[in-house]
Order: sequence, then C-alpha cells, then structure tokens
Amino acid sequence: MTVKAVVFDLFKTLGEFSRIVADEEASAFLRSKGYAVYPQAWRHAFNFTVFMEYPRHGYGSHEALIGKALQLLEVEVDEGSIHELAELFRANPFTLYGESIEAVEMAKRLGLKTAIATTTPKTFFVRGLGKVAGLIDFVCTGYEAGCEKSNPRMYRVIADRLGVEPSEAVVIGDNPVLDVVNPKKYGMKAIQIVKEGVPSDQADGSASNVLEAVKLVERWVWSVAPAKEV
Repeated sequence: MTVKAVVFDLFKTLGEFSRIVADEEASAFLRSKGYAVYPQAWRHAFNFTVFMEYPRHGYGSHEALIGKALQLLEVEVDEGSIHELAELFRANPFTLYGESIEAVEMAKRLGLKTAIATTTPKTFFVRGLGKVAGLIDFVCTGYEAGCEKSNPRMYRVIADRLGVEPSEAVVIGDNPVLDVVNPKKYGMKAIQIVKEGVPSDQADGSASNVLEAVKLVERWVWSVAPAKEV
C-alpha cells in the first residue's frame, strides 16, 4: 500500500471542547437579556448556521456565527449581548488530547501530508490546535469544502488540495459513517478510533487513540500489502 497522506478528524480524535455550551444555557442567557429565544429554536438556528450557512459564507468569528443564527430567528439582539454570548463559547475552548501532538509529529516524520477534516468553523478550534497547527498542511472545514462533513465531497477537496490520489490517503476518526464509510466511498482507507464497543466492519483498522492509529499507519507505510488490523 502506498500511503502519502493522513487526514485527521477533529472532535474526539485530536481533542475536544472543555465543555459544550448547551442549548438551554444559550437560551437562558438570551432570555435573561430580554430576548425570547428558547432552546429548540436556538438549537435549530445555530446548527443550520454551522452546517449550512458557514460552508457557504465562512463566518470568521463567534459573533458573526451567533449573529447569523439570531438573524434566522428574526430576533434583533444588541451587539453587546452577542459579544457576551460569544465570550461564553470562547470560555470553553477546544483542547488537544495529550497524544495528539506526538501523533501528528510522527505522521510528518514519516513524510506524510496531513489534513484535518471537520465541519466545525475554524473560529471554534483554531487557537486550540497550538503546535499542531504548524504541522497540518490543510485544515478543511465546511467552508473550505463548501459542504458539511457528511458530504463525501469534503474528502475529494482534501485529496485535491494535498495532491494525492484517494487510495494514497488514510482517514483517522471516531465516527463510523463520517470517518469510515464516507471516505471509503471515495477510495480512501480508514482507521476508526474506538474507545468503547466494536469498530465498523468497514474500517481498515482500529485503534484506541490517534497515536496508536498513526503507529498503524507507520506499519502500512513499510508494508507492501497490509492485512486488516485491530
């Protein structure tokens, strides 16, 4: 097998947010300011902004994303309140797992091109990448791909940007559909991060964390025809 690139999932593969701002929390904040925005309405408007509007327009700040969600709800909120709500999101940053830096460094030592594949807007996580940011050749969010991650087009964009054939790329991620089934539809290999339960029978390999996954890739790099491994 010829391996030239590794594509990392972001959330629950390289790291996670210290705490997710719940729909009820965002709603309670807005209602405390006098705006009648309730949890279900907020959830649907915010998710639509992240999954549909962000890929189209690439909003570059928390304020812009929140403002768009409120616009969809036809609620006019003062800029100060939008900023305060944005600060609530910023107070719960994306944090890398302890093994993530070593994993990406190993991929680069192997001479592999690297990418991140995520729908998540950059403003939510880019600062949390720290040292890893300088080791990633292409961070592909919904905006760069022009679609959310359930659309296999994201993987085509990544392969084209990295200049590799799909068969030369390995995707590492935890989601059995987004990180395994979809990239395999496009001809990529996939290693599933499995902390509980069993891996998808479509995965080419599985690992308990991202570092173990890259170690598996290392074996593939030096193997002519690797067998499916767990």
